[in-house]
Amino acid sequence: MLYALCPPSGECLQCPFRGRAIVYGPFRSRRRGVSIGINLFPGCKICSFNCIYCFRGVTEFKTLKPVEDAYGISVKTLKQALEQAYSALLTVESRVEALDFSGSGEPTLHARFPEMVQVALEFARERGLSSGVGVFTNSTMLWHEGVVNALSEVEFVEAKLDTVDPEKFVAINQPVEGLRASNVVEWLKRFRKEFSGVLAVQVMLLRYGNLVNYTEKDAENLAEALLLVEPDVVHVYTVYRAPRLSGVLRASEESVVAFTERIRESGLNVRAYAR
Repeated sequence: MLYALCPPSGECLQCPFRGRAIVYGPFRSRRRGVSIGINLFPGCKICSFNCIYCFRGVTEFKTLKPVEDAYGISVKTLKQALEQAYSALLTVESRVEALDFSGSGEPTLHARFPEMVQVALEFARERGLSSGVGVFTNSTMLWHEGVVNALSEVEFVEAKLDTVDPEKFVAINQPVEGLRASNVVEWLKRFRKEFSGVLAVQVMLLRYGNLVNYTEKDAENLAEALLLVEPDVVHVYTVYRAPRLSGVLRASEESVVAFTERIRESGLNVRAYAR
């Protein structure tokens, strides 16, 4: 499927085509305005994580190496999908502001990710999209030169870092074996030096049984790491869609605010989304 129109409610779980389209929208982002989403893995959730809170369900293929998708999405296919989506969206929206790589799994794992970014950049320039091209990533492919080079050309990158605690990282994100939180922090630090666009770091706060990632110590340790990364902004969230594991719970609004304030006290620019 080339394009799927998002349900008016904006609730992905209600969409019968969820995860199956190459392009979807309108996706109304808190950060990016009215966006067209690009999903490079429409047939299977491929990721280096299997996050316990992910509303897209279980990771079907977990890896830290570039993957050729079985659907063989080509440059031509992506162009066709974007054209179809853009024309359709202008019948229901006054404007489209951005193209964002997100979707099912980790977009930077796609073996042709750099080519796909070039397609999106060209499309955004031709249409004069005000917010340009963005990529939502879990940060785990920032070691890959081709991925970093491609990302260096986009306007916006939102990179995940839910915790720097080694045990909580494994419990929450369930990464590829051998991948550590310290790896992700180091890759983010290096990427920041290469990237001149807007770098946001996304943090998801949650409770799962006795596990929480929003204690005062969690905030202090994360702030220490983020000061080395130097992001433009830190986005703090809690669970707001049905998680993969039903026992995963939202952090209270008070907890989100307290965590955010502790990060802000370190001098970082932070925005909280607690509702």
